[in-house]
Amino acid sequence: NINTTGVGTDAEIYFLGSVTLDNGITVGARFDLEGGDEDQDQIDQAYAYFKGGFGDIRIGSQAGAAGNMYMLPPGSTANFGPYSPNTTGSADSPGIFDPEAMLANQDKSQKLVYYSPNWGGFSFGLSYTPNDNEKDYNAGDNADGSWRATSNKGDSDNNVGLGVHYDLEGDGWGLAVGGAAYFEGDTKNADNQNGYNLGVNATFGGLSVGVAATYLDDLNGKGEDAWAIGTGLSYNVDAWTVGAGWAHAEGEVAGFGDNNITNRVGVTGSYAMGPGIDLDTGIFYTWSEAADDANSAFDEYDSIEFAVGSSIKF
Repeated sequence: NINTTGVGTDAEIYFLGSVTLDNGITVGARFDLEGGDEDQDQIDQAYAYFKGGFGDIRIGSQAGAAGNMYMLPPGSTANFGPYSPNTTGSADSPGIFDPEAMLANQDKSQKLVYYSPNWGGFSFGLSYTPNDNEKDYNAGDNADGSWRATSNKGDSDNNVGLGVHYDLEGDGWGLAVGGAAYFEGDTKNADNQNGYNLGVNATFGGLSVGVAATYLDDLNGKGEDAWAIGTGLSYNVDAWTVGAGWAHAEGEVAGFGDNNITNRVGVTGSYAMGPGIDLDTGIFYTWSEAADDANSAFDEYDSIEFAVGSSIKF
């Protein structure tokens, strides 16, 4: 029975540079500068890339193939949504759809990523992460010298991310099928964790519908798996887009016969005020139930959330 209000921002400045060589290969770099970051993590991601007919090769601090290619249903705005939203006013949320970000210690650790060209609608991505807790190698790892990460307790080494998409465009309709997976290679003093995501979205004119699900193996410890499923739709007319969706998540708890359960439903609206300028809003209801007899603050929890915001890109 607590009413809370808040104002928040997520500000980033992108520095982009590239050049196309005589052989047709584009060489470039990207640096994302965080604005108002309390963790003093000024650079969100920083990587170089080589792009051509062979695909796109990226080297540096970045999200991997699983983190960039996992599937979500329609129904969210730039800021708010029923599943994996950028912003959640509720104290609990079933937003566990990104298999890479849910398992890695840092979501943009140093890695090598390859994205294929699009072959008749089919494309894939593959990434390799030497250590999932090394983003800037600032703990004596000497990223610009030895390039070797120090693996500590709880870190996972030699991790692999995979994403696969098939996109089909027809006359007034479209179909997108995809999935992603993240595999930990060698975890220090813990069991390896794996994550899997699948989804399908279809469009018919301005209407989009879809469903996606994610399974996380040993998320909270040995034998304590978690999964989430979401479904939603959106409808676009000129500058207006309305959407709705539902998400359900369950997590196993050691010593209990049932699971922690969280549900979230909501409706969203977005208005394109101009190029790159969106005004959006959302209304959501979230309710949770902890495993029987579990001492959890989220047992019998529920909330109603009202949100309004904007996305500004230029």
